[in-house]
Amino acid sequence: MPLPVVAVLAATPAAAQLKLVALDIRVPIAPTPVAADGKTLLVYELRVTNLDRRQTKLTGIEVLADSAGPSLLSLGDSAVRVMSRLAGAAVTGGDSRTLPSGRQTLIYLWVTVPAGQPIPTRLRHRITVATDDTAQKVVADTVDRYYVPVRSRQAVAITPPFGGGGGPWVAVNGPSNTSGHRRTAIPLDGEAQIGQRFATDWIKLGPDGLAFHGDSLVNSNWYGHGTPVVAVADGIVTEVKDGIIENVPFSPKMAVPITLETVGGNHVILEIGGGNYAFYAHLKPGSVAVKLGDRVKRGQQIGLLGNSGNSTAPHLHFHVTNGNSPLGSDGLPFVFERFELLDWPQGGFEKMLAGWKPSAPAVARRREATLENMVVRFP
Repeated sequence: MPLPVVAVLAATPAAAQLKLVALDIRVPIAPTPVAADGKTLLVYELRVTNLDRRQTKLTGIEVLADSAGPSLLSLGDSAVRVMSRLAGAAVTGGDSRTLPSGRQTLIYLWVTVPAGQPIPTRLRHRITVATDDTAQKVVADTVDRYYVPVRSRQAVAITPPFGGGGGPWVAVNGPSNTSGHRRTAIPLDGEAQIGQRFATDWIKLGPDGLAFHGDSLVNSNWYGHGTPVVAVADGIVTEVKDGIIENVPFSPKMAVPITLETVGGNHVILEIGGGNYAFYAHLKPGSVAVKLGDRVKRGQQIGLLGNSGNSTAPHLHFHVTNGNSPLGSDGLPFVFERFELLDWPQGGFEKMLAGWKPSAPAVARRREATLENMVVRFP
């Protein structure tokens, strides 16, 4: 079998004359357009591997609409460092822009298409690099025509995963380019995927703007604990787990060892059509009201919100993927048919533990995604 052309030429002096950039760039899954905050988001990753014998540094990335459209995203040297992670490196620290020979980095891209601008059919990438030549001089070069297709499918539209809607609910660790969910690639069965690419940990606030009343170490004192969890669409139950005991809130030790089987705690997966699977995690033990193979209707109760599995406080972890595995599949975007945006505070959920108060009138949103730390109400 012949070797890849880039690998052969990069090992010869002719590579410098041909100005080849010895990078192998792959996209795990092409982006699906999703409406959020009045704009369109295209969320995806580049897996960049250095095939050169020399060390290469990524110094900039620009994303353009189609072959000659406007620039949608421009990342300079420092921004590339923030938006990437070297394979096998610690989550924090290190320089993920610099690729030794044979190493790979994952670049997390969050591209915004402004309101009123057409959604491109593909994205063009201009990637600048710096490599030491044989005389130890830094040579700058560019990959100018790497294209990523934009999927023509629409993000699935769903109703709230809570019975009766209500709220306020906080989208903790919700979709953003820096959330823990977004940055977690899990290698299963020989393939690393980001099942939680658009996941949210939903926490309910009470009338006092707090997540709990009284002793925070008691699960039942959390306002969301025991809230009915319902089907977001008509579907078929493809996975069920029940019987895992709950954790003590904020405890550093989980009630059961965390494995691939217990990480989601008591959970349910629904196949909701169009290649979409809805995953509900951390349900209250003994509350799961469906069994494998059941057909459920939108709004039908499937369990109660709890604090089981890899969870530090009562909440509902919810996401949509392209397969019947919460971690061994790729996360897909979804939108809610409607919700009311009550607030979008900065500073994360920890800041809100002191109490939340509305600061502006509610804004009605239709067929949009909720984003990290949005405070919403479902009518």
